[in-house]
Amino acid sequence: MLLRRITKHVKDQNWFAVLLDFIIVVLGIWFALFAGQWADNRQDRANLRDAERDINAEIQSTYYYAYERLSLVPCRASRYQDLGEMLLSESNDWPGTPSPYGDGTLTKYRVFPLVLRSPVRPWKYSVWDTELSKGTLSSMAAEKRQMLTDFYGEVKNTARLQADLQLAESRLQALAAPLQMTGTDRLDYYDRLMEADAIGAALELSSEQLIDMLETNHLVTFSENEVRLVREFLEERNLRRKEIYGDCSSEVSLPLLERSLTSDE
Repeated sequence: MLLRRITKHVKDQNWFAVLLDFIIVVLGIWFALFAGQWADNRQDRANLRDAERDINAEIQSTYYYAYERLSLVPCRASRYQDLGEMLLSESNDWPGTPSPYGDGTLTKYRVFPLVLRSPVRPWKYSVWDTELSKGTLSSMAAEKRQMLTDFYGEVKNTARLQADLQLAESRLQALAAPLQMTGTDRLDYYDRLMEADAIGAALELSSEQLIDMLETNHLVTFSENEVRLVREFLEERNLRRKEIYGDCSSEVSLPLLERSLTSDE
């Protein structure tokens, strides 16, 4: 209909009407593009909010895992030191080592006792990687995106160190059984123990760095509903670790969680 009207105005040489028709067409196109862009931007903001919510949940887990790792440093150091002193003795008889865990889920399927206690946690970064690859985070503030990029780089480093520590500690598993060992054998196991110690120390340092990044930049938040749930989770996990590690385990608390709780009260 609009095309017929424009054609008629051209035939009639009504140039003013043609100009008005042209302006109407341009405005219509502009409005359609503007409306489409507005809808796209609105959807992008909604996608970013959803992504940030899921990333925050991922970071909450990392925050807990980092503090948990540091809470067990005395256990690891004590166990390593005891093994080191035993390995440096001059006897050819190795008595074997009791499991550092008691009876329970962690040991019920094992044939041999564990030599070292080392929690294995799923350091999470899949949500970040997925949303980054989808382009969802392109509208995030550049400074925040850079801080999170650095943070997740350290998370991946922590996950690699944990895998390396698992492998290093597994190379000491034979110490669970009674053995006849020469001085050379003892030194070989002592070298393996020092390797595990170096990796464990690096893992703990990485955990410290993650905590510092989170707390300095306030990269993790707890909503009013989450505060109570996370606190209940911490209480349950603290009791569980007490059963596993005994007096060697210190209680885990999350400073940013406690601040959220204080501000809500």
